[in-house]
Amino acid sequence: MGVPVAVRGAKRWALVWAGLVLGAAVVLGVVVTKPWWAHSDHVCCALPPDTSAIEDVPERWQAAVADGDVPAAWGMLTPEAQRRYGSQHGLEAALDGLRPSSRAAATWWLTNSYTQGRGTPSRFFYLLVEDESLRPVRAVVVHSRADGTPDGRIDPDVPATVRIQEPASRAVVGPRPRMRSATGVPPSYTVVQSENIVRGAVGSIREADGRDAPFSHAGPLRPGPALIVAVRYDGRYAYGAVRVTVRGDA
Repeated sequence: MGVPVAVRGAKRWALVWAGLVLGAAVVLGVVVTKPWWAHSDHVCCALPPDTSAIEDVPERWQAAVADGDVPAAWGMLTPEAQRRYGSQHGLEAALDGLRPSSRAAATWWLTNSYTQGRGTPSRFFYLLVEDESLRPVRAVVVHSRADGTPDGRIDPDVPATVRIQEPASRAVVGPRPRMRSATGVPPSYTVVQSENIVRGAVGSIREADGRDAPFSHAGPLRPGPALIVAVRYDGRYAYGAVRVTVRGDA
């Protein structure tokens, strides 16, 4: 027995309406919901930063300052740094204070970074450290969008005002040292050793006794001399560092 025409028509209209509702839901989802690549506040969903074109910026800045090449150095500054110096003449007057205080062999280490992925405003904290003595010489911050273009600009005014209270300078520490810094919130910690760098945990790591435990899940640190670096950011960067010796126990 055949299906009545009215019933077949009703079914067809039901299917049409279902399709319209589904299509509207899809369109609404596209309009209201950001695609995964638009969530710049989620690092998990962004492409990783591309710093290949800015990794030599600290070395080029150092060379321009050492050579007294004011136009080149000026062109590498961030707009904010240019405003602080006022003009190329202002920068030229400050060059002596921007030159490294040591002629010993030294390496620029990337000790802290803030980025939400490729193409986002990013900051990279570089510290110049003497290769043999592990003495910190100078710090700069490179600003970039981390998109693979040579857009890196320098802020060279980074004070060494973060005070590390524990461990003491020249102390012998274990492979996962606990830290105490004179900061309201835990800074970011990094350890520089010979041809090696270890970055501590990021986040709320301060314990009840006021000490920070940044290396609980990192490392362990290699035995031998080490420079522990604490970096604080509260709108402007500052850092502190202490040289220690890591003992060889597990």
